[in-house]
Amino acid sequence: MAKSPLVAYLSLIIAAVGFGSIPVFSFYLSLLGVSSLQQALFRAIFTVIFLFIGLGFAFSFRNIWFRREHTAHFALYGLIGIALSIFAYITAIAIGTPVVVAVSLTYLYPAMTLILSRIFLKESFTIPRLVAVPLSIVGAVIVSLPLTPELAPIPLLGIVFSFFNGVFAACYMVLGRKWGGHEGYSPTVTTFWGYLFAVLWMGPLFLGVSLFLSDPRIVGFQLLLTPPAWLLLLAFALFATAIPYTLTNVGVERLDASAASILLLLDPISAVFFGFLFLGQGLALWQAIGAALILSATVLIALEPRFFKQKANEKSSS
Repeated sequence: MAKSPLVAYLSLIIAAVGFGSIPVFSFYLSLLGVSSLQQALFRAIFTVIFLFIGLGFAFSFRNIWFRREHTAHFALYGLIGIALSIFAYITAIAIGTPVVVAVSLTYLYPAMTLILSRIFLKESFTIPRLVAVPLSIVGAVIVSLPLTPELAPIPLLGIVFSFFNGVFAACYMVLGRKWGGHEGYSPTVTTFWGYLFAVLWMGPLFLGVSLFLSDPRIVGFQLLLTPPAWLLLLAFALFATAIPYTLTNVGVERLDASAASILLLLDPISAVFFGFLFLGQGLALWQAIGAALILSATVLIALEPRFFKQKANEKSSS
């Protein structure tokens, strides 16, 4: 049976909207006194549970194990690709960073990946890459500047955490290229083990962060959470993590990578929309311009393989 592109489109759209809801969940959990580290911990724990249940239905718990020689790979994925990344993003929102700033700086990761790939993998800079990198940098500078006094001030620490969220994502992308990705494993299995290792990393992460930061919004820990907080944490893991990851895997199996990447740009767009709708956050013109520059650079990078494939086809046919 042919794989339906409509299923792929719908899966990726719903996944992107789900990922876009992360700032809303994080914001309201912060209002309930749940620190960013505690949010990251329980989001990871509940995601592991939901994915384990899903894998049980899909594979009857067969073929979910990884080979011993790949332990370091999954452990680093759990640390860099998940634990540090989700902690940085959630922390940026928890300490009051506007959603448009947090998601825009996070989406610097494609350009950061190009820079790191050039340095460590010796990959060449093509014309689209030479355009995309400075475009991203200019967009990041514009979106982070406090140019409109009537808007809430942008916390410097929030800018730092948002930026490093992109750095962590880029580092993992480069490591994945160097190691050859997760060949032989289902994407959902990879996500499951990544989140399981992320849970294991949360203890050392909590101790490390506590040495430098004492802000209860970041490192506070409540033993007794309220029922609304537990319900929000469960919803956070299910609707903003487990389901979007699963639907993303469904989509990318049916569409080429460039089309999937562009559809997933609905993530930052929906996040900004939800920030306006549920958090009452305005969007200044200069912020919109900065975000647009970054997203344009991301589209350029996503379309690059298709551009060169088309050029190659034209040469072969001539």
